[in-house]
Amino acid sequence: MNRTIAFLAVAITIALGTLAQFSAAQTKPNIVFIMADDLGPGWVDFDDSNSEINTPNLQRLAQTGMVFSKAYAAASVCSPTRAACITGMSPAQIGLTTHIPGKAGNERKGPKGSPEGADSLKYLPLWLPSYARELKKLGYATGFLGKWHLAGEGSVKAKDGIINRDWHPEHYGFDMNIGGCAYGQPRSWFDPYQNATIANRKKGEYLTDRFGDEAASFIKTNHDKPFHLTLWPYSVHTPIRAPKDLVKKNGGRKYNAMLESLDNAVGKVIRSLEETGTRDNTLLVFYSDNGGHIPTQWLADQKGSLLEGGLRVPMVVSWPGVIKSGTTCDQPVTSMDFFPTFVHAAGGSTAECKQLEGVDLKPLFEGAEKLERDALYWHFPHNRVEVTHYMGGTILEGDWKFYCGYGLIEDALYNLKDDPMEKHNVLASNPELAQNLRSKLNGWLTKVSAKMPKENVQK
Repeated sequence: MNRTIAFLAVAITIALGTLAQFSAAQTKPNIVFIMADDLGPGWVDFDDSNSEINTPNLQRLAQTGMVFSKAYAAASVCSPTRAACITGMSPAQIGLTTHIPGKAGNERKGPKGSPEGADSLKYLPLWLPSYARELKKLGYATGFLGKWHLAGEGSVKAKDGIINRDWHPEHYGFDMNIGGCAYGQPRSWFDPYQNATIANRKKGEYLTDRFGDEAASFIKTNHDKPFHLTLWPYSVHTPIRAPKDLVKKNGGRKYNAMLESLDNAVGKVIRSLEETGTRDNTLLVFYSDNGGHIPTQWLADQKGSLLEGGLRVPMVVSWPGVIKSGTTCDQPVTSMDFFPTFVHAAGGSTAECKQLEGVDLKPLFEGAEKLERDALYWHFPHNRVEVTHYMGGTILEGDWKFYCGYGLIEDALYNLKDDPMEKHNVLASNPELAQNLRSKLNGWLTKVSAKMPKENVQK
């Protein structure tokens, strides 16, 4: 009798433990982070794009979630933004402030006598924090798919995208890595991919389609436990390539065909979540790493610029039970915010992460009107090689945006409410405001130990 009672006690204890684990898995939300490449606002259906664009899955996501009308990237080019997302630190604090070049020394010189670009890291240091590591500590299965571009310079000369495997996603807390290497753009959009982190599967298969399939597989494999998926497709980065059937469907417009393929991958994610019964317990983010290489008609400039067209990005977040369907938010948010948002959503703490510059977005998800943050900052101490975008630093406080040209081009002050296209420099008529914003920008640069442009010794 005593043995029977003891056996039952052990069985009940095991059952309760299993139930507790199951309950914890159900209460921890799954987290899916999709980030497009070089996709500016105006090129998805949920921001009133033109009728030629076909992104129904993103539109569906917007209808079930919250659209952010003032989402910003941490940088106007890709590598710094990606580093900021992973670490919760600004590119200036990390010391990685420009895209990691496919060719060494890939920076255009400014005018004679002007400052030279600051030094910038060519990889993401392993000792920096990573939201994937934090989520693993909290019991999450973690997967990475797509473009990493944080693993060393010189990838143009690499036949397989490998510069140093120690800097690949699997060393930053991801259990799985497919596609992530030093490449900033695909060697090939079609199988064979010439990427050592992607096993070739079917000749002629399109890369974005492949990532969609792999995302669905990851979700189905890990649906019985908390999971996190970082899906960062190379789309819609150049070169502009798409499957022939989609190009034909889109009237010969290859870029629109790439957008539809990207949307199809998003659709595969959504369907997999629904089929596994995990959709209602998933925080799903769609975002982009910088402004578009194809300009947005209602924003000034494009990728590489510190004007709005280089920094503003499309963003929508869906989280059933937390975010009310069909809502919008006009509060400025940025790349560093994802680290604390993901960790806190998973039940973790960032109290020991003293480096964090991002803030938790959940209050906005729940209807808060603003965040406890007075300004956003950018630091781009470089000249871009292929376009006439020069170095500068920027602060955005409310409707006011101050631009410091670092001695290369004139400083400027814009009121984005009155002048969303940034055509009218009102610095001369607002000297005290400009000086106040300049002081705040300089204070931030000092606080994060930003690397500044170097004096040009050429006279």
